[in-house]
Amino acid sequence: MKNNGKYIVGLIILILVLVLGAGIIIVNRSSTARRIQVVYIPKARDDANDFWTSLLKGAQMAANEYDVDLTILAPDSEQDFEAQVRYIDEAIAMNPNAILLSPSSKSEITEAANRIVVAGIRLVLIDSELDQNLQSIVVETDNVAAGRKMGEFILAHLPENPVIGVVSHVKSSSTALERYQGLCEGLGDEKEHIVGTVYCDSNYEKAYNRTKTLLEEHPDINILVGLNEYSAIGAGKAVRDLGLSDSILMVGFDSSIEEVQMLEEGVFNAIVVQKPFNMGYLGVENTVLLLRGEILPEMVDSGSELITKENMYTDENQKFLFPFLD
Repeated sequence: MKNNGKYIVGLIILILVLVLGAGIIIVNRSSTARRIQVVYIPKARDDANDFWTSLLKGAQMAANEYDVDLTILAPDSEQDFEAQVRYIDEAIAMNPNAILLSPSSKSEITEAANRIVVAGIRLVLIDSELDQNLQSIVVETDNVAAGRKMGEFILAHLPENPVIGVVSHVKSSSTALERYQGLCEGLGDEKEHIVGTVYCDSNYEKAYNRTKTLLEEHPDINILVGLNEYSAIGAGKAVRDLGLSDSILMVGFDSSIEEVQMLEEGVFNAIVVQKPFNMGYLGVENTVLLLRGEILPEMVDSGSELITKENMYTDENQKFLFPFLD
């Protein structure tokens, strides 16, 4: 009887060990099988736009380093709010750990973004904000500070009898609103000399045509500002084609190859350069840290620099103009 009892106890212990071991194996397999799932919905995927190309490369690099399964769902153009809303709902159905979003409108996307939060999915904003604080964190350029740099540069190089025109991008986007706010802050009282603002819907051709119309309506404009890559390039081409490069002080935004060339040519007097590669990388990196339970600041500033023809050839500024992406 005693031997039988010992046998039964031993058998029970063996079974418990086997069950426990199998459980550990199952847990380990399930934890390794499910990588962190992240969906990123930028404003647009445009191979002709250096900003979005660089940002997406930064995001992908961080995803590779942190072993994140990153899915990109992107509209063809920045003003396509409806496509962003559809992609948000598609992303929610995928049930990822987090959704990264660059809202193309400060207000038009809010209701859809709220559905992300209601679904229990972490929301991280990149580049732009919403009119409600639904996100866990936002990774972006401090756009007010960047716009202020533009205004302060203009103020320091103010021509006699200043007349200022502004070429902006998507009217309801937070980046357009905040950069314009910063521009006015930097200009101080000289903001009263802004005679017109046009919007190009982040389209090169529209920016070109609307700049020409603006200059026809206000031929005395001697200062012109472009608030993103599309608007700056379109405006720069219009000024160059009209032969006005020597008579208009121009400040652009972003750092595409074409913009850098126009800075070298003297079409632009200065450009404010964002750090989109950093922005994309930091967006994914901070999402991982957030999912690990780390406490993070509400806003991560990816930085900006004002570049002129005089300082564009320094080693540090060359890194901003031509970031190493590979």
